[in-house]
Amino acid sequence: MDHRSAAIVVVLCALLASATTNAAEAPDQEIAWLSGTFGTVVGGDQENPATAAPDARPLDTWMRSAPLEFGAQPPLSEGDSVTFEATSLEDDQTIELALAEQRWVTAPDAPGLHRVVATIMRPTLEPTRHAWLLDVPDRPGSWEVLLERPAIEGSLVGITGGSVSGLRGRGCLTGFCQEVGYRPPVDVLEPLAVRVGEPLALELSDGSAVVGWEGRLEPQSGTASETRLAEAAFDKPVAGPALVGLEPDVAGEWLLEVRVDYDRERGWQWYLFRLVAE
Repeated sequence: MDHRSAAIVVVLCALLASATTNAAEAPDQEIAWLSGTFGTVVGGDQENPATAAPDARPLDTWMRSAPLEFGAQPPLSEGDSVTFEATSLEDDQTIELALAEQRWVTAPDAPGLHRVVATIMRPTLEPTRHAWLLDVPDRPGSWEVLLERPAIEGSLVGITGGSVSGLRGRGCLTGFCQEVGYRPPVDVLEPLAVRVGEPLALELSDGSAVVGWEGRLEPQSGTASETRLAEAAFDKPVAGPALVGLEPDVAGEWLLEVRVDYDRERGWQWYLFRLVAE
């Protein structure tokens, strides 16, 4: 579980345990999920499809005919079956989606918003339905297109209105990982002027939410203070988290390293910032 979101895993495991225990008595406790470029998202009902917390945006498949991974709890067994249908919210046309090995689903090929519904049928239980709202961009589907997805940029924001873009370090985004070399010289980073003790927040370029972060605030030469560490984990995904405990406590230059854990089990990313406290 290195670099994975502990909070989302705990929540998902609790749901899975509950579903396993109560499935025979209460089939409505069954859950299903889809994994793709948007991460892992548990399905909702047809009237309220699961979307991206906390801002309720549709799930971006990044391209047409994107490969999606399906899972359910209790797991599908011999005699169980599942079908997928996608309904376009633009023309109300419904199509059946291809499913391989009861696991791999091909997202719609037509661009636009689609409500996708999985119907799970088990011999001894009533059918259950699980829905997602997908946003299919008008990009041709291929692995090359997946590899072209831009990494998520991070910015540090102060309460005085200043902000600065961070330098991305190593990270993993929905299975695509990158490594970086040694830390660059501090003077190549654009500085952010802040007040001593000024609260700071981290904002992500695509509005992504996070379920946790950890950081290190390191004084540079001539700054009479000590390195400080801080971290936080959230019960619910948070957009633009405040980096409580990483405020410069004396005037001078500081180097701030922050790692965020994206929501929906999408991965993690390090960012590097330069601060000048006055």
